[in-house]
Amino acid sequence: MKNTLRLRPYKKEDGTYLLNWLTDRRMLGMWCRDHFSFPLSADQLEQYHKELEKDSRSFGFTALNEKGIPVGSFRMSRVDYEKKSVHLGFIVIDQSLRGQGLGGQMVSLAVSYAKEFLGMERITLNVFDCNPGAKRCYEKVGFYEEQFSKEDFAFEEEKWGIYLMVYDR
Repeated sequence: MKNTLRLRPYKKEDGTYLLNWLTDRRMLGMWCRDHFSFPLSADQLEQYHKELEKDSRSFGFTALNEKGIPVGSFRMSRVDYEKKSVHLGFIVIDQSLRGQGLGGQMVSLAVSYAKEFLGMERITLNVFDCNPGAKRCYEKVGFYEEQFSKEDFAFEEEKWGIYLMVYDR
């Protein structure tokens, strides 16, 4: 049976799930660069929720499985209604469920929402070069590389490059 995801607005209590999914320093870095510090805390996520509530150009989303349990999360930001563009970020799937196609489903739903409900024509996201699985996931949805910045972000002793990916069909 194929898992069917649904989207709903991010709620403050969804932070509990994020705390369980983002328990590794490297994973946290790939998820948010340096927006949050390790270890991720409920206080940081409460502040994140408050920022989302104040920013009229950003929306948080939670992906739910068929039982209504959160299995993923992302945000849309930099919404520009005149240029019809939006940026996806902070994309994460419950690590115990990775490899089942849920990331692709969630990003596909995000694209559909951006196009059908917000009227967006250009959807962007960033992915680090050290995360090839996520990059492949986004390519399967229809994103393509527009730009690559080498050594964009320093993580511990590493320098990560970053791809700007675009969906504009």
